[in-house]
Amino acid sequence: MERPNLPDPLRPRPIEPLPSPLRPGQYIGPREEELGRILKEILDRLTTIENRLKTIEEQLKTRY
Repeated sequence: MERPNLPDPLRPRPIEPLPSPLRPGQYIGPREEELGRILKEILDRLTTIENRLKTIEEQLKTRY
C-alpha cells in the first residue's frame, strides 16, 4: 500500500513570493479590440455632454 504524497514538515517547500500589484508587467489590461470600443464609448458620452451644455447655454442666452 502506497503512502499518499504528504508534505514533509521537516523539509518544507520553498515559499514563492506573493505577486505584487505594483510590480511592472503584471497588469493585464483590456485587449486592443476592446480599447477601440471603450474609447468610442467615452467619445460618444463626451459628445452628448457637450451637446447638452450647448443647449443649456443657448437657453440661458435667450432668457437673459
